[in-house]
Amino acid sequence: MGSPEGEPRLVVGEDRSTGGPSRVARRRLANFSSGTIAFSAVLLAAGLAGCKGSEPAAPPLPSLPLIASIALDINEPSDLAIDETGTLLWTVSNNPDSVYQLDTAGKRLKTLKYAGQNLEGIAYDPATASLGVAEENQRSLVHLDLDGNVIQKYDLALTGEQNSGLEGVSLDGSGLLVVLNEKLPGMFIQLNPNITIASKDTLTFAGDYSGITYEPASASFWIVSDQSHRLYRWTKAGGVSQQFDLPFPKPEGVAFDPATNRVYVVTDAENRMYVYQYTP
Repeated sequence: MGSPEGEPRLVVGEDRSTGGPSRVARRRLANFSSGTIAFSAVLLAAGLAGCKGSEPAAPPLPSLPLIASIALDINEPSDLAIDETGTLLWTVSNNPDSVYQLDTAGKRLKTLKYAGQNLEGIAYDPATASLGVAEENQRSLVHLDLDGNVIQKYDLALTGEQNSGLEGVSLDGSGLLVVLNEKLPGMFIQLNPNITIASKDTLTFAGDYSGITYEPASASFWIVSDQSHRLYRWTKAGGVSQQFDLPFPKPEGVAFDPATNRVYVVTDAENRMYVYQYTP
């Protein structure tokens, strides 16, 4: 039954005194608005999460084409050097501390008579047909002939923690020695002709720095990292220009053959040598 004509109607939820919404109605409106905002926030968060999940993952690192994987009869090989003929390799081990000559098929040809202390790095010098080996914890370089006789020993003015010292050794384009300090900090160290330190540059692009070799055509160094499982192509002026995945544990040494662009990598966890083909 309707209200008499001219009498005002009472709207449900209306306050008789003000004509506006009652307190109950206002409460319901507030609850509805809060629920709507919360629901919208959930939808927005879900949408953002969906967008984030749909972002493309970072592409995997490239790998160099593998030519060969060769088992070595050397325990824990560390670092690698190649001679000027591209047919002979040199490596060291710290278990026992010995120096070895190999062919490029991984066959051990010779064990030098030198018994070092914590050997970790090696370089071959074609100008003198001799070797430079690094003793990590002593922070020293030892100059050897190819039979393992000591020509001279040099103590570098370096300090640091045990098992975080000298690792890779190589010659640069001028025929001067360079060495890597493995970590804490990682360093690229250039030496003078009298085997004193000419310069030190801190490295930060990898977890550690285990081996180094030189590529003459581009004046680049190849540096291998045990902790990062990567192989880097690097220059002092330009930094890292390329990096490649190494899908095996504890890569410790690298050698580059400029005549064939082959890259040799040794791992001391597997006692193996991996041979890769690089295309400039």
